[in-house]
Amino acid sequence: MKNLYTKRIAKRKLFGTAMSAVLASQAIYAQDAANNDTEDDVEEIIVTVERRSQTLQSYAGTATAISGEDIKLLGLQNINDLDGKIPGVSIANNQGNIEIFIRGVGSSNNTELGDPAAATHLNGVYVPRPSGFGAAFFDIQRVEVNVGPQGTLRGRNATAGSVNIIPWGPGLGVWDAAVEASYGNFNEYRIEGVINAPITDNSALRIAAFTLEHDSRLESVTPNSADLGLSIPTSEEEGVGVAEAADDFGIRGAYLIKPTDRLTFTITGDYIEQKGTGFTGVNFANPLGNGIDPDTIDNPRQVFGRAFTPEEDTEHWGIKGQLDYDGDGFNVEYIGSYRDLVYDYEFVTPAGPNFDGALELLQPFGPTFDNFSRVRFTTDSESQVHELRFFADEGARLNWTAGAFYFKEDQRTFLGTTGDRNPFFQGVEFNQTTDTESYSFYGDATYAVNDRFRVTGGIRYTNDTKERFGINARYAFGVGGPDFSCCFVNGIASGTEGFEFAGLDRTLFNPDQNGDGQVDAPESIAFFFDGIAQFGVRDGFDDVFPGGQQIQDAIPDPAQRPSCDAFAFVGSCGNFVPVFDGVVDFSLAPFNSTFALQNGRLDNDFVDWRIRAEYDLADDHLLYALVSTGNKSGGFNDNIPNTNGLGVASPAQNAPVDFDVDTLAPQFGPETLTLFEVGSKNEWQSGDTTIKFNVSAFYYDYDDLQLTTLTSTAQILDFEGVDTSNLPDLDALAGQIVAFTFNASDAEIYGAQFEGGLKLPGNWNIDATLLWLPEARVVNSQEIQDSRFQADVDPENSVNRSIEGNRLIRTPEVQLNASIGKVVDTSYGQYDGVVSFGYRSSQFMTIFNSDDFGNTDEALRLDDRVGGYVTIDAGFGLSFGKDNKYRIEAYVQNLTNIQRPQAIIITQFDNTRFFNTPRLYGLRARARF
Repeated sequence: MKNLYTKRIAKRKLFGTAMSAVLASQAIYAQDAANNDTEDDVEEIIVTVERRSQTLQSYAGTATAISGEDIKLLGLQNINDLDGKIPGVSIANNQGNIEIFIRGVGSSNNTELGDPAAATHLNGVYVPRPSGFGAAFFDIQRVEVNVGPQGTLRGRNATAGSVNIIPWGPGLGVWDAAVEASYGNFNEYRIEGVINAPITDNSALRIAAFTLEHDSRLESVTPNSADLGLSIPTSEEEGVGVAEAADDFGIRGAYLIKPTDRLTFTITGDYIEQKGTGFTGVNFANPLGNGIDPDTIDNPRQVFGRAFTPEEDTEHWGIKGQLDYDGDGFNVEYIGSYRDLVYDYEFVTPAGPNFDGALELLQPFGPTFDNFSRVRFTTDSESQVHELRFFADEGARLNWTAGAFYFKEDQRTFLGTTGDRNPFFQGVEFNQTTDTESYSFYGDATYAVNDRFRVTGGIRYTNDTKERFGINARYAFGVGGPDFSCCFVNGIASGTEGFEFAGLDRTLFNPDQNGDGQVDAPESIAFFFDGIAQFGVRDGFDDVFPGGQQIQDAIPDPAQRPSCDAFAFVGSCGNFVPVFDGVVDFSLAPFNSTFALQNGRLDNDFVDWRIRAEYDLADDHLLYALVSTGNKSGGFNDNIPNTNGLGVASPAQNAPVDFDVDTLAPQFGPETLTLFEVGSKNEWQSGDTTIKFNVSAFYYDYDDLQLTTLTSTAQILDFEGVDTSNLPDLDALAGQIVAFTFNASDAEIYGAQFEGGLKLPGNWNIDATLLWLPEARVVNSQEIQDSRFQADVDPENSVNRSIEGNRLIRTPEVQLNASIGKVVDTSYGQYDGVVSFGYRSSQFMTIFNSDDFGNTDEALRLDDRVGGYVTIDAGFGLSFGKDNKYRIEAYVQNLTNIQRPQAIIITQFDNTRFFNTPRLYGLRARARF
């Protein structure tokens, strides 16, 4: 994709006129002119992957850049749409969490305890939780992706690489404004405006804003309630929508002051919000469990919505100050920022995808479409970054940089679920406060031994600490007699219309209010009630357990038990709980709820380094070799309950996979990656034809890989050497599902990347990049629990399995990206167009690689293989009017409407798939004033 940006720059050079009429281009070039930049400065791809301006062809490593123009022209709307457009980069939106993998290195730990392996930066600032970034893709200059460890050059450490989103900055001496509007399928409206104003001779202000709305990109095919014989809303026509609708808004302002030739100060603020319906994914367990091959489902985006429309409410804002001083012999840069993210998402997953016979399998319709088993995620993240950096003048023989970096994040996180009409399981709640602090010192230097030969060395020291306090609860109110021998309830409605979790407003964090080390039934109910802000209008819990009161009388006669209507049931019902005047008899109700207090601490440090040699065979012909290392911090998992079902937590110690016997808090150590890479970058000129060819070969030595999986507590406890003698009934813990991270194995990755480009007479540009990844496999692995099975449901298959030799997730063996573009000048204006092709061979989405271990009946549900596919994107435009002030464009993304999962989650009852963007097309008009 970087070659598309090359194409744009080349066309400016060849034709002396900008292909695009967007304000951003005009403003930045005016700023360049004011700063006395030469024409050559904009003739090649200028990037800052090494914290200094250089061309991609002169960078001794692997990096990619895609311009904001190309992002728009191809219809790309957010960071997720970059998936498949950059070789080796996989990006998935997993229920609002952005997961980035680069050449198989990444992290799917989206909990408050997880850190990404690929560092995301917005305007030079590290962003630990990139939720809401769909609304940040406006007024973008370019996106840079740097491959491999980043430790010795920039702030936050990253093993996989970095993704840097770089907006346009203010232009001195430039007065300009532009507005843009577009309309596309899914009833999509987008409006964007930008203004650049010179406030004084040495200051300028830039303000950009946008708004975007579109309908759901999932299609609910749930029939109307009357057709199902129900009295509740069920269809979109009746107000029950599904995920992937957008209602986004963003605004960004930047003020630049340059009081002297040496000193520049810039302050930037931005606010973005997403209030659509988020991303739930689609659970394919139903068709797979009934022998339906997912490839035979015509449209996997046709789903059966239920209960209520998902609601996302994300607000993400930040402020950044940057001071640059151009000294004598060295320069100084300071960046300070504060960011605040509140991500709040409440949803029910669709009942499943549509296929022939699907509706019949969903009977009875009442328990299916009136099931309010809801999920709510809330993250409140406040982070600050401070970085002070000293660096040499451009072009110095010794090009060096040295800096200090400080990062702090304070999080409040909540996860709550309701198990509607489920007699065994009535929900979970994770409610945590997590504080992270990191500081580092780094230095890097490149020395020019002579005019052709340069050597580089760099080192970095990092210290990370993390602390957490909170509570994890699993509510399992098996309402009935002892051992379920009497008065068993078939299910009580919970989470219905009007229901609200207390979430971060909970006031009670220790359920053991009397301090006796046990949580009895009244304490369990009282703690549960404190986590509910408001019961739903048809909920039964507030009737059955009003405030946790007790009575001593029972109603053993089934004939005297309440009717279905008393519990607001829809559909079939069976036996019910013994109550008297609406109050449960606790003496007959077994409470299997478990609670674990959370109080962990991590403190670890590590050193990273890199060395590199580069040699110019001739002008435009570069050879290089490098070795670099990266570390991703270790951490701890959730504390597990000890005696009497109450976790009494103590600080966790930094260690490899291990457990504290008193708290059973699983630990995991840092993962370490060492990258070896050799490459060559070459460019030739033959008449009016320019030929580019780059090649690199790489090897990753990947140690102590951190694997994150959804695992039951019983599976965690099955780790060798764990003392379970002080635990309560293990059967009560077996069904609790948690995200669990551990150092599962080592891995090795190797391959080669080839890049070619042609700039031909007739204004043709052809570019292609091929990534060949023959090996990306697990080595030196311990056997791990098969988390696709749940211990309390299928203990026979919920056992240790070998993953030795398995393919790492999201690592297609072959990935090819190519583009062809052309510009035509006419008396009416300038026509231009580009067509982009992408190919990925097959890949796996879980570490088990679809292996059913001989259980052929489960083969389809365990399927995580995504077959190879081709995507086509295209954009065409016409710039016209004086100075090309006006422009119209047509675009199509994913022309053939290929639908493939970007991520898959498999548990005992799930095969949930998160798909790539469907076919999008539309028209766009811009005007500059």
